[in-house]
Amino acid sequence: MDIAAEFGPFQERVTSKLVQTTRTVGQLSAEDLSFHRSSSAEISDALDEQSGRLLSLTSSLLKVATAGTDNKAPVLEDEETIEDNWRGVVDVIDTLLEKADACLDEFTGVIKKLSPSQQQQEGNAPPKRKDPTQKFPTIYDYGPSKIPKPQLQFDRTPDNTDVAPFRPLLRTKPHAIVPLEESLQLIDSGKGYKNPYETEIRASKYPPSTYTSSPPIEYLPFESTTATFVDTLEGLKAMLEELKSAKEIAIDLEHHDVHSYHGLVSLMQISTREKDWVVDTLKPWREELQQLNEVFADPSILKVLHGSSMDIIWLQRDLGLYVVGMFDTYHASIALNYPKRSLKFLLEKFVNFQADKRYQMADWRIRPLPAGMFDYARSDTHYLLYIYDHLRNELIENSTHEQQLVDYVLEQSKNEALQRYERPVYDAATGHGPGGWYDYLLRTPAMLSKEQFAVFKAVHQWRDEVARAEDEGVQCVFPKHVLFRVAQAMPLDLGTLFRTISPVTPLVKERASDLLAVIKAAKIAGATGPELRDMMKPRTSTLQAPVAEDETSLQKGLLTPPESKGLTLPTASRSDISQFWGAALEYQPPLTPPEYSVTASAEALRLSLPIPTMPMTISEAREKLGTSSAQSVSQPKPQVPAAATDLKEKEDEIFTVKDKGGPRKRKAAAPETTDSGLSSGLDNDIDVSPPADEQQAKKKRSKGSKNKSNTEEPRDHEQDEIPFDYSAASSVLHANPSQPDSRLNAKSKRFDPYAKALEGPRGARKMKQETTGKTFTFRK
Repeated sequence: MDIAAEFGPFQERVTSKLVQTTRTVGQLSAEDLSFHRSSSAEISDALDEQSGRLLSLTSSLLKVATAGTDNKAPVLEDEETIEDNWRGVVDVIDTLLEKADACLDEFTGVIKKLSPSQQQQEGNAPPKRKDPTQKFPTIYDYGPSKIPKPQLQFDRTPDNTDVAPFRPLLRTKPHAIVPLEESLQLIDSGKGYKNPYETEIRASKYPPSTYTSSPPIEYLPFESTTATFVDTLEGLKAMLEELKSAKEIAIDLEHHDVHSYHGLVSLMQISTREKDWVVDTLKPWREELQQLNEVFADPSILKVLHGSSMDIIWLQRDLGLYVVGMFDTYHASIALNYPKRSLKFLLEKFVNFQADKRYQMADWRIRPLPAGMFDYARSDTHYLLYIYDHLRNELIENSTHEQQLVDYVLEQSKNEALQRYERPVYDAATGHGPGGWYDYLLRTPAMLSKEQFAVFKAVHQWRDEVARAEDEGVQCVFPKHVLFRVAQAMPLDLGTLFRTISPVTPLVKERASDLLAVIKAAKIAGATGPELRDMMKPRTSTLQAPVAEDETSLQKGLLTPPESKGLTLPTASRSDISQFWGAALEYQPPLTPPEYSVTASAEALRLSLPIPTMPMTISEAREKLGTSSAQSVSQPKPQVPAAATDLKEKEDEIFTVKDKGGPRKRKAAAPETTDSGLSSGLDNDIDVSPPADEQQAKKKRSKGSKNKSNTEEPRDHEQDEIPFDYSAASSVLHANPSQPDSRLNAKSKRFDPYAKALEGPRGARKMKQETTGKTFTFRK
């Protein structure tokens, strides 16, 4: 029976059932089950029955899945226990997925076990995992790698505990100006070795073709060009002989740094104008690739790379290779002020080729190499020499007599080639150095107490030690953000620890008890330890180096930290003066200089406001007040002649000129009157002046009232002087009907309290309706 033929239909049936079940569950969760449960007892009982049945089935499945394993299946009694035991459920599912993945790899032939002969040859070597073939995991697979560590088979196995200065791997030095023995010298007070090819790199002269503009040499078609995979010493020697006859070569590397503490150069791509090579750099004899220094260190052969900063470091660290006579197309893009400087941009600009970037983050340790990854790797160098021709011509065309762009690019390329690799070693006490905790806190400021700060340092050190011992990247233990989370939570039991680190990696799960002990000890010691602000002292410098965002690259020494370059960066710390406000927020006592005294303030106020001079004492005020009142009493009012008074009244007489208009259409506010007595004219269709006959009537009434007031007193004043006699007042409650009373209703003979109101004085008569028109008022 062909199992492979039946697996496809079975997978389709299972997938369709799972999709249908998931869709049904989603529809049920969208309904208001709580409402239906409360509205019907039958629905409530049915839901409880189905819930219990599902929980029972789930518990049974968990028991079956954990049979024969160290995991303990959680018991799910009700809905609340699901949340309480969710971590256990996830662990069981993870175990099942790992088993399924391993079974599928064995079934499809992706992984095959070592033959007995290979196991016997390895003897007492550490147990190795299964050999990989055509599989495509990415570097984001931070879990346990299914690919055996190739570094365990190297002739020189990596020693992650070695903190001594890195000694160059060179055994011979082709094209040497200074012998190898004299080149291997300690510098920086014994902290490292100088670049063995420093003298040769500085003294190198580029070929004349580098400064000559010529038509670009067309690249050969990608499909018709042969590409050779070099994985033997014989293939290496044959490639070397062909490379010696070339004038320009293109070089690129593929690197893996997840499942290795320092990182591994996994592939090397080399191309000439006619041929491409892809070199396997994971072979046990990888250091034999030093033979390529006969070409790499030859100044007469131009080496073209793009973004060579890390390639130079990796070549020195893993293979003992050094580059003399390099042209970096990245710096050419900068000199030409391109909007983008990536190799992908250059490929699209000059070749109209779009690389398949899904392989960019692939795990390049896979052997044999899949066809897609092989083509992607060789495409990086296949077109690079053609791109170099275009960039060289543009550099020459845009150069001036004062500024030679070609010389600028070559000088920057030399600086890249002069780099030297140093092992990532940091001071655990101060945190300084590549991968130290100081750089973490510098790039990600956090408010940590004494205990949290101590836990942060201790857990950071524990993570680094585990990664070195297992030869894994520190992110495989747990990433940086989890480190901050653990420091802030400070878990003291396994449950809290697993919830804080979730998802828990196998490296942490195996050492959870050790991690808890480290956290507990650090928390106790941190109570009397230093504070974060005391350790993060501000450091200033005129130069600032870019800080790497990738913690893996910085930790592995791939990107040199600012401290190793002699640079210091400012750090966040508590300061007495605000960086933004300066000294504006400092307390300052109130100013009392002479210019702000009481006398000066009064003088300034007197000059600024038009007020009379005020007396300074009470006696002066009384004296001044008495003088002014005496003057007002003793001085009689000036007598004005009658003729002059009449003339003044005639001058002040006001008359109105009115132009009647049509019927008024709307009601508006009264127009404003200017100081000269004229209407403002904003609303000329309203007449606010009374008629002329009414004005004459008002004048007569006012004159009569004045004359009458001089002869007799008002009637109201006389009535107010005579008291009211209540005994003579008529009865209100016991009124006699026989006595006529105006307050009794003539018809009903009932008391009317409002009858007297009709005998009161009449109100003001209604004003005459104003007519429309225009009115202008003048003063005579």
